Amino acid sequence: MSDILRPVLDWIYSWTANYGWAIVIFTILIRMVMLPLDIKNRKGMIKMQQMQPKIAELQRKYGNDQQKMQQKQMQLFKEEHYSPFSGCLPLLITWPIFIIMFNAMRGVANEQMVSQLLSYIAGETPQHANWLWVKNLWMADTPFASVVPTMESLRVVPLDIWNRVISALSPEQLAAVTANIPNFTETLFSVAEGGGLTSANLTATIQTLVDAAKMQPAYASALETTISGVNFLFIFTINIFRTPNGYLILPVLAVASQMLMTKFSGAAQPANQPAAKDPKAAAAQQQSESMSKFMKYFFPIFTGWICLTSNASFALYWVTSNIVAGISNYLITKHFENKTNTLTVQGEVK
Repeated sequence: MSDILRPVLDWIYSWTANYGWAIVIFTILIRMVMLPLDIKNRKGMIKMQQMQPKIAELQRKYGNDQQKMQQKQMQLFKEEHYSPFSGCLPLLITWPIFIIMFNAMRGVANEQMVSQLLSYIAGETPQHANWLWVKNLWMADTPFASVVPTMESLRVVPLDIWNRVISALSPEQLAAVTANIPNFTETLFSVAEGGGLTSANLTATIQTLVDAAKMQPAYASALETTISGVNFLFIFTINIFRTPNGYLILPVLAVASQMLMTKFSGAAQPANQPAAKDPKAAAAQQQSESMSKFMKYFFPIFTGWICLTSNASFALYWVTSNIVAGISNYLITKHFENKTNTLTVQGEVK
């Protein structure tokens, strides 16, 4: 699926000439495609909220008979033309798209990082894919990430991407790269047609390439730090770069927008449900409430972590997706509320 979406993103980039704005436009298009599902989901949530008084009455009458309670509740759903599974479909669609977009952004970032590193080795200064305050979309939007690809970011790039980028170099570009690698031999990587790196000693080979890039002034300058080697809670070490790639704006916006999305999504959910009388039902109700509270905090924390550790392009996608989804959900909710109020007024007039 990533192979299908990638050409669409590249096509948008071909006429925006900026990957950041291409990602914004691409994300809006994705959300528009999902709009019918959002409408269906929001309609179901509002319907559930409207049925709460009737559900509460059923719980009052049949709270001690769980089987009877479930029968009456399913009968109510049937009468109201409501499916309890209507809210599951958007989630089942959203998460695969999340994974597909994560892989797509990671694939583009990996190719761009390898290409940038080889350009630095060749003595060139590549033009980074910047967007507003972010200097390089393929690195994280934090003061702890450099503008240029480093050993930490390059070691996770798959072998096939290294070889794809190397094989795409012109003979002149390949010659410039190999000329600036000290003691270069074809045991490092093959320069033959279709050649490249091998899986044997891949990490050592990447380190050799990074060391060669450090010999170039432009690359070495980008790695200068103001604070270096700070141990954070004995978990990992952080560096603050003299020229940071970003300022944590996208990760913070991602967390904030995810919190608003979670809160807004929960606004249409039933609240203050009567406590079930049956012990098993009460335990299930308590477990459901605990899970809701857990998800309320889990999603923002997970969003922050993934945006801090991923490239800024994915964080930009996530922020844009949340903002567009939030606006569309607000408008959809207002539409159904106005429609309900209109029908209520018409009923009172009659």
